[in-house]
Amino acid sequence: MLKLVPPREPTPSEKLLERVKKRARPDGMLQCNRCGGRTLMTLTHGVIVKNGRKQRGTIIEKDVCYDCHKRGIFSPMIIKLKAVK
Repeated sequence: MLKLVPPREPTPSEKLLERVKKRARPDGMLQCNRCGGRTLMTLTHGVIVKNGRKQRGTIIEKDVCYDCHKRGIFSPMIIKLKAVK
């Protein structure tokens, strides 16, 4: 038998998360859909220092949410859509 459960009251952390996601942001600013964070990072492998300057290696992931990554969640900030043929 299926019983419907009434929705529970959101916890204080869930209320805060919803407020952060809803806050206004300038046009073009990236914001994570999962946590509402605005910090992003690029993961690079094999960086070499040559003549006092960094030489970029291979980019593993680009524009990943830093706050989600700290918690072990992979959340890309820019979703790459594939063309439909």
